[in-house]
Amino acid sequence: MLMTKQHYIALICSAILSMFTFNAYCWEGKVVSIADGDTVTCLNNANEQVKIRIYGIDSPEKKQAFGTKSRQFMADQIFGKIVDVSVVGTDRYGRTIARIFCGGNDAGLSSIKNGFAWHYVKYARNDTDYANAQEHAKENKLGLWIDPDPVPPWDFRRIKKTK
Repeated sequence: MLMTKQHYIALICSAILSMFTFNAYCWEGKVVSIADGDTVTCLNNANEQVKIRIYGIDSPEKKQAFGTKSRQFMADQIFGKIVDVSVVGTDRYGRTIARIFCGGNDAGLSSIKNGFAWHYVKYARNDTDYANAQEHAKENKLGLWIDPDPVPPWDFRRIKKTK
């Protein structure tokens, strides 16, 4: 198939946008705390603690099924390790939103792939790697997908608020 000039322009624009979206700001830090499966604290080069909400995932809440296992899975991947933090933005609570890489592995993607987090489509709609990882985990009944009807954390939080 021959690519038209419009295809090339679209491809180049997409590549440029993804560079600005995901590589706007990167730094190296040490993970010093794991709050849960999607929130960690890192020390930056200035020895300041930075609370990070991991991009593109939503893990079970602490009091929810698989909440403890999700936290432990994240800890096993990155706790006490030097990681690369690729900042995406800031959430409404002032936390840094970032992808965290350890040894080249995307910690959020690994959590989804192993069934310890959901692909947070609301905030990572176009991330096909995350969507494919979740489908793989579902099909293979990995982690939380062993449950026939797992409750997404966003629903769990909403239900909890109404009680």
